[in-house]
Amino acid sequence: FNSNLLLLPEDQIFAAENLGLMADGQGGFKLEEGTNVDDSYDASSLLNATYAMIDARVFSKLRVVTGVRAESYQQKFHYVEFGSNLDKYLDTTVIDLLPSLNLTYKITERFQWRASAARTVSRPEFRELAPFVFYNFLNDNLVSGSPELKRASINNYDTRLEYFPGKGQVISVSGFYKDFTDPIELINRTGTSGAPELYYTNIPKVTNYGVEAEWRMQLGFLSKQENHPLWSNITLYANASIIRSKVDLSNTIGSGIARPLQGQSPYIANAGLYYAKNDFSISCSYNIVGQRIYIVGNIQEPNVWENGRHIIDLQVAKTFNEKFELKLNVKDLLAQK
Repeated sequence: FNSNLLLLPEDQIFAAENLGLMADGQGGFKLEEGTNVDDSYDASSLLNATYAMIDARVFSKLRVVTGVRAESYQQKFHYVEFGSNLDKYLDTTVIDLLPSLNLTYKITERFQWRASAARTVSRPEFRELAPFVFYNFLNDNLVSGSPELKRASINNYDTRLEYFPGKGQVISVSGFYKDFTDPIELINRTGTSGAPELYYTNIPKVTNYGVEAEWRMQLGFLSKQENHPLWSNITLYANASIIRSKVDLSNTIGSGIARPLQGQSPYIANAGLYYAKNDFSISCSYNIVGQRIYIVGNIQEPNVWENGRHIIDLQVAKTFNEKFELKLNVKDLLAQK
């Protein structure tokens, strides 16, 4: 092999004359497609669901909405096992009963209290379930799924106080708590060489809790004029959440180190300004999330963290003759790394 080829610039290194047997008799690059039995899979899913619900008022001020949803979820997988080259067939059906309860108590015409409790599920995607290995060119790692993954079940509880100053306006403060069983995380595999190998797995327990505040206000109150041509058409909104997440590491190595759930930020903030008059509107929104775990580490490698970015989106819209609408969108205006 002509090792001098490795020193060529990127736009010349793979020229046609550098492939195969070169003119000077030395060997060049050889291009071939390499594939394994675990490079593909067949899969299908079928969801059947039914629900019953009751919506009732109690003592004129209390509204109760409760019910239960039953889901039967079937997944089928066919893949070839790496190493043995044996055909593997998986056919699983999971039945979930998902109850929910929502309470709304109207304290005054503009002030109310809400509370809710519900059970939900989060199912793995096909790629997360299948023992299918793919190479991520951007991050230089291998990612594989696992047919042993279970769906995650989540118990959700929250309570909220809401105040409505006027039409389309709200001020609210809420608290929430979530209890996860078998959530799925992306983890760096130990003892690998070369490109890092990542895989999906269930972890036993996670708890999330926090508070959220929301504010949406029309700015007409800034003017004594009842229908001010500018302020009455502008809406300002903002919400912010503080979240604390704790993963149960009692049965894992290095359990003395607590960490949040993968992908869970410690805080989230959104704000926006919206102007609308007749058939014309402008909106600007801002979003920031706190630093969060992107890949869970192991006893050999630390966690990989993703830093938050300031994101600004803009939209201008115009409607013509109530039949056509033209929109101009600018996404991620700052384009921060």
